[in-house]
Amino acid sequence: MPSEPPPLSFAAQIAALREEAGRLIRIRPIPADTGLALLKLLHQVELLAARRYELLLARPEQIPSEILRETLSRREAMERRHAAQLAQRLEALGSSPPPAGELIAREAGDTLPVVVSSLLAKRDMVKLYRAAIRFLAPRDKGSAALLRLILEEEEAHIAAMRSLVVPR
Repeated sequence: MPSEPPPLSFAAQIAALREEAGRLIRIRPIPADTGLALLKLLHQVELLAARRYELLLARPEQIPSEILRETLSRREAMERRHAAQLAQRLEALGSSPPPAGELIAREAGDTLPVVVSSLLAKRDMVKLYRAAIRFLAPRDKGSAALLRLILEEEEAHIAAMRSLVVPR
């Protein structure tokens, strides 16, 4: 009986979603539901990021400081808020967010290396948001405006997390 392949890492899952978004953007002629498909992918990205923080927080003994623990908790809440905002936008456009499903398996290792790998994956998230904004701006100004707000928070999040885990 063949065994199942191991679950993809957070970084690999973000990269796969970014690749899927790139494929959607390149399809010509542009299908009418491409904007909705992008918003659904971004919703998955936010749920994935929230789940990542949830898993880190489930191991409090491995989080080296209270400041980092509080920061991770705030970031999880932020990612969930972003997912909720995207879900509301999808519903306003007559669609619905995809089911969450099982997005990520627990990755082994100490918290700090996992957070650092998350920061690297977040760069792909930022690139995904920028590409989605460029695509949506002329087609759906409301969605592009929401994505700009989320992108600003994601960029601030990356800077804040980097300052906690990367020595100066």
